[in-house]
Amino acid sequence: MPSSLNDFRRSKLFRAAVIVPILISLIFSLFNLTAPNDPEKIASNFKLGIVNLDTSITIPRISTQAIKSLSRSLPFRVGLFKTADEAKEALSKGSISSVIIFPENFSELALSDRSIAVKVISTEHLTVSETQIAKQLPSMFQMGLSTFVSNLRLSKIKNEQSSLEIPIMIENETLYKAQSLASMPSPFVMNFVTWLTAMVGSVLLFLATNQMTLLNRAYVRTVIPIMTMGASSLVLAIVVTTSTLQWGSFIMLWLAPWLISVCLSWLFLGIFTIIGLSAMVLILPIVFYQSVLSGTMIPLSAAPEWLELIGTWIPFDSIGSAYRAIIFKSNGSLPYLWLAGAALLGLLLNWGSDIFRGRMKRRW
Repeated sequence: MPSSLNDFRRSKLFRAAVIVPILISLIFSLFNLTAPNDPEKIASNFKLGIVNLDTSITIPRISTQAIKSLSRSLPFRVGLFKTADEAKEALSKGSISSVIIFPENFSELALSDRSIAVKVISTEHLTVSETQIAKQLPSMFQMGLSTFVSNLRLSKIKNEQSSLEIPIMIENETLYKAQSLASMPSPFVMNFVTWLTAMVGSVLLFLATNQMTLLNRAYVRTVIPIMTMGASSLVLAIVVTTSTLQWGSFIMLWLAPWLISVCLSWLFLGIFTIIGLSAMVLILPIVFYQSVLSGTMIPLSAAPEWLELIGTWIPFDSIGSAYRAIIFKSNGSLPYLWLAGAALLGLLLNWGSDIFRGRMKRRW
């Protein structure tokens, strides 16, 4: 229907409905993938403050040996402080990220059969990454120091010199290795951009076609998403492949978001046709909770219970899994059945509503 497209071009929102989804794909993906986080760099910049209050006269002090053992086994920077107050002040200023304090009688207790209370001080006013790492330290220190002290006590019983050498060496193998730092956040970026462009594009297209005749409106709402989502997905694919250097996956990185965003656009437009923009009360939270529901940032099982329940009913994470499969060449496929259901429902609501309203108008 060429006349339908001509009517659409005359709408004041024509340019916005076409250009905005493309700009969203470009801006969001560009700024997120050109400055990805480096987990190793984050860990190496975590600074641990150590306060050794051990007053033992033995040389070397057992606490000093424990500190050396910790320093070699952790990927953190270490800073030594004379007093707990000095370390707390540094922690308050953000000069260090966490503090471990060895008690005055550490060496004495380490050679006895009694337990030792080692204090760990953390804070939640620093960066998210520092807070997350600090939360894991108490259990890490407890296991590491317990192993150290147990070996020390066993050596004492056997009258042998304890060794500071690490008895276990880990052989690390990565099953699906990221080709670049940008590869790791790419599934999240692709998933969020897909949902966001589909939602914003649908809102603008709904408003731009609201004054058109019924069947012309239904036609435009069916055809235009194929064009606009294809263009925005192409921009997304170019940014992702350029950032991750995975040009061999370019076609799938374009086609998969294109298919998903078209299906979502049809679904959103169908819902808008029935109940109007009040549907945003439901759609907006679903889109912005994709960081959790998609399973690309955290496992769905680690989400709040009510979000995990929603994700169990509707497999939002299957889209994130499909994007991970494309980026890392792992196992996973698009949820074709769910996508087909969403697209069919949206088209039925869109066309069915306008056909029904057209017939009702002719009767009256």
